[in-house]
Amino acid sequence: MRSYAEALWGDWNQSDTVESLDVAGHEVIELNGKAVGCIAAIWHEDHIFIEKLYIAPAYQSRGIGTYVLNTKSHQAAQHGLPTKLSVLNTNPADRFYERAGFALEAETLERRRFSKAVLTS
Repeated sequence: MRSYAEALWGDWNQSDTVESLDVAGHEVIELNGKAVGCIAAIWHEDHIFIEKLYIAPAYQSRGIGTYVLNTKSHQAAQHGLPTKLSVLNTNPADRFYERAGFALEAETLERRRFSKAVLTS
């Protein structure tokens, strides 16, 4: 993510204090007992928002992110809620989200916002 942030905003200003960490809502993604990423989701009254979805580079393109994202979207759908997220304009992950069934909802100078509707039968 650092390279995408630097491309958008310039220099990286890292906080080195433990107090700046906010782990509320985060879940570690494990594969065979090894931490390979994390997801942070915030439940709202009318949707679930995927705040973060990080997969370590060595574990990308293995279907892990797709599985985790689909699992969260399915949980939201069970509650009748759409799934929403945003991605920095400098991050090429938008193609990943589109393949996962997300549609572009809005775009700003910094971010693209996506949504995945609840499918009804």
